Amino acid sequence: MFGAVREIVTSMGLGSQVAMAATLVVAAFYVYRAVGMARVVSGVLGTLTREVLVLLVVGAVVIGLGWASPNVGTAIDHAQFALREGVDLASGPGRRLFRWAVDAAAGGGS
Repeated sequence: MFGAVREIVTSMGLGSQVAMAATLVVAAFYVYRAVGMARVVSGVLGTLTREVLVLLVVGAVVIGLGWASPNVGTAIDHAQFALREGVDLASGPGRRLFRWAVDAAAGGGS
């Protein structure tokens, strides 16, 4: 992209300084766009982090007040089931690697 801008500006008979300035303007535009996208990603991750934090605190309060008595074994079984089903629905080259990692983490992998 930068080469194309430089070629267009130099083909118009303008000096190399103008070509370099045009290239820097294009670079600045792309940096501006990248910063905008980074702000969106940062906002989404910040929101996700805040929601997870709220869920963890509410869960701790509920358990602390005795309103729920969680069974850790059942929670792990449900998490493994959800992970297994998620892997079965997934497709792509990382499928076997992901399964191996889950099995290895569960103690059944070689």
